[in-house]
Amino acid sequence: MKIDVELDGTLLGRRQAEWAHWLANPDQNPLVPDVLGRLSGDGFTLQNDLCVYSQLQPRYAEGLLHSGIIVTKRPCQTVFDLTPAETAATHALLAEVRAHLDATVQPDGYTVGWNVFPAGGAHIPHVHLHVIPRWDSEAAAGVGIRWFFRRVASWEVRP
Repeated sequence: MKIDVELDGTLLGRRQAEWAHWLANPDQNPLVPDVLGRLSGDGFTLQNDLCVYSQLQPRYAEGLLHSGIIVTKRPCQTVFDLTPAETAATHALLAEVRAHLDATVQPDGYTVGWNVFPAGGAHIPHVHLHVIPRWDSEAAAGVGIRWFFRRVASWEVRP
C-alpha cells in the first residue's frame, strides 16, 4: 500500500482556530463530560471517580474501529495539567479499557497517545488519551506514532 499525504501548511491554522473556538465557548466543548452525557453517545463507556472512557461513534472514529478516548471529568487542557490523582485514575481506567477490548474485540496491539496543543495535533482544549486497538491484518500493522513523523522529517527542510 502506498499512501500519499499532502501537507500544505494549512492544518495548523485550522487546529489553532478550532482550539481558540473551544476556549471561547467552553460550555460547548464536546469533550467535557457533563450531565448531558455528551461523551456517552451510542458507544461503550467506562468511568471512575476522575475519568471517563468513551468508545467513539463510527462517525467520529474515522475508520479506527473500536477506538475511544479517556478524558478527565475536571476541565483540563493537557496531559501536563493532570493532577497526580488524575494521572493514576487515567492509568487505572486504561487498564480497564484494555481488559474490555481484549475480551470483546481481541486486538493484536494498541496505539495509545495524547496530542498536546495545536502544533501537536490537538484541536479541542480538553485532555484526552486516544486508545486505538490494532490488528495484524490491517494494512498499517507495524506503523506506530513515530513512524509517520520520521517519514515527514526525512522529507522536510528545517530552519
